[in-house]
Amino acid sequence: MQRHDGGPSALAWLVAFVSVALPWIGIGLIIAGGWRLSRGDPEGWWWLCGGGALIVADMLIDFVWAHPSVSKSDQPDLNRRGAQLIGRVLVVEEAIEGGRGKVRVGDTLWPAEGPDVPVGAHVTVTGTRGTALVVERPSA
Repeated sequence: MQRHDGGPSALAWLVAFVSVALPWIGIGLIIAGGWRLSRGDPEGWWWLCGGGALIVADMLIDFVWAHPSVSKSDQPDLNRRGAQLIGRVLVVEEAIEGGRGKVRVGDTLWPAEGPDVPVGAHVTVTGTRGTALVVERPSA
């Protein structure tokens, strides 16, 4: 659902707007249905069911249209800074001893896990474990 210039289509905007509005309308219908039922009006069940149907419809839109397998990103590591560093060679700032230390990335120190390495040595980032970078000595 993209235009030729890469932006979202009008249908995508419509679905997004409807997906924002549906739960609020559904909650309103559920409240109104509950109020009608409390007053003895049997039509309150229709209001309750309508509100529930809108909430279910919103969940289906979210799961079908906004599911990660449908909306693949062209930058999958955008908000995963550690994953962006995989393959980079970094300098050890605090010796890695007992499997833990710190490496410098720009002006920031990152926790690192890997083999024992002295301060000033170069290591290669091979992965992440939580917020720690998994490192190893670069191959010669």
